[in-house]
Amino acid sequence: MGDTTTVERLLGELARGCAPPPEEEAPAAYRQVAVYDRTGCPWPGVITGWWTDPDGLTLCRLRLSGLPEARWAVFDAERIILLVAGGT
Repeated sequence: MGDTTTVERLLGELARGCAPPPEEEAPAAYRQVAVYDRTGCPWPGVITGWWTDPDGLTLCRLRLSGLPEARWAVFDAERIILLVAGGT
């Protein structure tokens, strides 16, 4: 879906200045998300890990569709929308 360069730029923007947490402290996860760029365009992705730092800042390991690697980013609930996986 879409241009790889645009997706790389979006993930880079979200991950800017975000240092990865200690792996042993970051539980694995699998949560589908829609990530919105600055123009309001949604991009499909998956959160594959969560971590909250000692100051209460929540980070997520985010992989966007079309990119092979996940990166740690600050979880921004206004731009990273958790999708319903199923059920009632």
